Amino acid sequence: MLHLLNHYATQEECSFTLSLFFRPEHLHWQSSKQAIGFAWYNNDQAIYQALAYFWIENHQASSPKAASFGGFDFDNKLSDKQLFAFVEAVFCWLKTQQIHTIRFVQAPICYQTHYSRLQAILASFGVNTISETNQHLIISDTTFSSIINPAAKRRLSKCEKEDFVLDNSTNNLYEQYAFIQSVRFDKKIPLTITQTGFLSLFENFPESFIPFTLYHNHQIIATCTAIVVVPHQILYYFFPASDPNYNAFSPSILLIKYLYEYAQVHKFQILDLGISSVNGILNENLFRFKKNLGAIATTKQIVHAKI
Repeated sequence: MLHLLNHYATQEECSFTLSLFFRPEHLHWQSSKQAIGFAWYNNDQAIYQALAYFWIENHQASSPKAASFGGFDFDNKLSDKQLFAFVEAVFCWLKTQQIHTIRFVQAPICYQTHYSRLQAILASFGVNTISETNQHLIISDTTFSSIINPAAKRRLSKCEKEDFVLDNSTNNLYEQYAFIQSVRFDKKIPLTITQTGFLSLFENFPESFIPFTLYHNHQIIATCTAIVVVPHQILYYFFPASDPNYNAFSPSILLIKYLYEYAQVHKFQILDLGISSVNGILNENLFRFKKNLGAIATTKQIVHAKI
């Protein structure tokens, strides 16, 4: 049955593994304003089998507030009938609060195959969805150089012959952010997080945010952050930037190799390279770059609809 929550549910209260963005500490970080929480409660087991959090503003419910995804998460043991009832109950409650529109971003389908069940249920409600193209690498014992195509392998080899230095410390986060800001400004790509917000992620979640930065002659040439979305399952390639003066080397390939090897050592299953589209329109160059690294394409649903 549907429960309205007056708190953020902890892992101990749930029958499924909470990702970073559904954990109470990250939900509090996203906004000082409390989100409205919904849960599907299993009376027999006294446990939550589904969750959804929405922030209400100007007659719109949105999720997440500041994260890669939010929306609905649920146990695969929840039946289609129960999942339908949960989504329906959430929508009905929001309508009673004079909420006119709903916007949420779901986790990529590759995170959990049962997420496709939610897609079908949302379609039955007639809500509009945008399918972004998401790409990821499967982590296995296979070496990174074995999964990439010949052109990417040549560029990787070119990088490895140079004295590019990897830094995983948090000592240069200001420099890292300034580099990203400069690269994105030149490419007219908007920043998705402020410097204050960026720095606070490493301060508040030191086990979940790991910087990966490449230097050449003491200058940053490429950087990103690895986010532990689900320990030993999902590692996410976040906020990347590369110096265009090094395009002939493609240092991002070397950086992703380091992430792949980190994921191997720490027994992750997936390295999420993020979306390669905006509003459903594919960035063909970005898609091709990731595909050349062996990335598999799936979808990431964005819902923006009247209810």
